[in-house]
Amino acid sequence: MQQDIQSIEVFRHKLGFPESTRQIMRRSIAHLATSVTALFFAVGCATHRPPSSAADDYLHAVMEKNQVPGVALAIVRDGKVEQLSAYGLADLESGVEVGVETSFQMASATKVFTGTLVMLLVQEGKLDLDAPLSKYLSDAPEAWKAMTIRHLTAHASGLKDLSDEESSTATVGERYEAAKKTALAYSPGERSEYSLTDFVVLAHVLEKLTGERFEELLRSRIFQPLGFSCTRYEHARQEGGERFADVIPRRASLYRFVDGVPQRAWFLYPAHTYAAGGIFSCVKDLARWAVAMDQGTLLTPAMQQAGATPLKLNDGRVGGFGVAFAVSKLRGLQTFGHSGGGSLGDVLRIPEKKLTVLLLTNKQGLLPVLAPNIASLLLPPSPELDEPGIADTEPALTATLRGVAEGVMNGTLDAAAFAPSAQEGLVPVLRGFGTPGSALYPPVHRVVLLEDRKDGEPRKRVLRVVYGKDISVKWTFSLDSAGKVLDLDYEWE
Repeated sequence: MQQDIQSIEVFRHKLGFPESTRQIMRRSIAHLATSVTALFFAVGCATHRPPSSAADDYLHAVMEKNQVPGVALAIVRDGKVEQLSAYGLADLESGVEVGVETSFQMASATKVFTGTLVMLLVQEGKLDLDAPLSKYLSDAPEAWKAMTIRHLTAHASGLKDLSDEESSTATVGERYEAAKKTALAYSPGERSEYSLTDFVVLAHVLEKLTGERFEELLRSRIFQPLGFSCTRYEHARQEGGERFADVIPRRASLYRFVDGVPQRAWFLYPAHTYAAGGIFSCVKDLARWAVAMDQGTLLTPAMQQAGATPLKLNDGRVGGFGVAFAVSKLRGLQTFGHSGGGSLGDVLRIPEKKLTVLLLTNKQGLLPVLAPNIASLLLPPSPELDEPGIADTEPALTATLRGVAEGVMNGTLDAAAFAPSAQEGLVPVLRGFGTPGSALYPPVHRVVLLEDRKDGEPRKRVLRVVYGKDISVKWTFSLDSAGKVLDLDYEWE
């Protein structure tokens, strides 16, 4: 599945909190849906309108059913902040409430800033996405001669993840040297597969090009010009049995839940991984970024479109990444953004509508569907939802796959629908996402068969699953000869 599985710890848990925690959550949901209605940004945002009740109701349900202590939301449309809201608790121990300046760990959603930085340098004529890597790194190995900057940003370089990435003291340069000694997993542009090493090497390129550390580049080129006040790295490091990190004002504590019991949790991002993840930010700062994108004061519309254009692979297929941005479609409209750690950070931008939805949470492992689903509440229904699809000669198989699409969301996944290899590897991961009555999606209203490609190996079967009235997701299932699921992917429509 195209999501941040590499950085998500998967946890099984039962529905419900211990009573003391349940009382805290009820209080947080009932009383702490704080909406800022009279805040002005120096960058020219208008006064915030009253919050969208549909978005509020959706988030309240998700928090209740998925044990999410705290959430912050920003909706930016046409260069104005339409909603800026905070819900629940930033810290269960102290009872501190979430605010619009609460800093959440964004995990891989950090790549939104990385993509913006790369396109700023392209916009200024300092970086050529399609130039060979050797133009910027004279000591690049011969095996990398076909590799470009674009390959790095789209996870299509062929670079392998390094085996000792847990080192918290290695520099970008040191990890680059280690990458040079590692054979490629595939030829550049052959396929698109997530690799942290892509962004380590990308950071090395940017630092060599500019003479500045990656972190300082973000600060000087994006954070300071936009007036960010709560976006930073924690500089965490592990030394033996001790972990050290900077103090981050108004930090949201991060939680996982095991058998319904909350536990404190952390993702450790060493400095050499900062282009890929580790930023802490708040919805107030993220809204400033979205306003600047709408107004074209950060990246021009042309540069945004270029950054959000997916890489075309060597065989003509289209990958799932643009320039560090994950790209998809919603309601037939091109989208770009990124999620991280599930939905610790979830950023979705629809440039054609000048609409951006930004979500931050402090619950690990939540399926990254919050921003798209809220965006769906703000857009008109797609006419494609009424299309009949193709004739279905195997309704029993369709019913089984419908059960998989439902089970991923609500924690009722039936392993019998999967091939043995997927039962061992994929099913345990998928079971970490859903909870009974998760509220991530409304109940399934309709299922339509769109494609059934039997002429390849594996067989591909594509379903449109309509949740509620108008949330539509296209599920693609890879099947073995017995009709068992080998793999699956989804995209919003």
